[in-house]
Amino acid sequence: MRYTDRGIHHRWLSPDAVGQNLFRALKERDKGIAMLISERNRTVIVDRFKDLKSPIVVQFFESSLSCPSCPEVRQLLEELCGLSDLLTLEVVNIFADSDKAEAAGIDKAPAIVLTNAAHADFGIRFFGVPGGYEFGTLLEDIIMVSGEDSGLKPATRAKLATLAKPVEIAVFVTPT
Repeated sequence: MRYTDRGIHHRWLSPDAVGQNLFRALKERDKGIAMLISERNRTVIVDRFKDLKSPIVVQFFESSLSCPSCPEVRQLLEELCGLSDLLTLEVVNIFADSDKAEAAGIDKAPAIVLTNAAHADFGIRFFGVPGGYEFGTLLEDIIMVSGEDSGLKPATRAKLATLAKPVEIAVFVTPT
């Protein structure tokens, strides 16, 4: 699915603002919250997304089984991808499209994978609800992947190039 409407820097956007809206939507699902990203934050995000250099595919892995937060995360990503012509949202059901999920290393939902338009995998994965500070991180990662530059200094890149085998880094965050 391609969104062609007009897709944050976590220092400019209060992570609590997005996190609170998302968690409020989870709590008040039946009351119908119209938008998860406020108009003020949308303006900030659109301005920040002017730094996007190339198209990005935001792959959202969902499940209609045992994933109560999937509808809200999908809504959040639909709103986000609608803020830039360079963002495309691709929705994958982990059961119906199990081959695609397995190829991406996804075994639970909700999950988000960021790739470029050619679906080059940079190993960036988000599991769970990207609310609070995680939302700012997601936005920064989108910008980083768009520029295909990690932002690491040359000395750090040289040191990493000496690693003999792949290293997996997992960061766990819990809301407080």
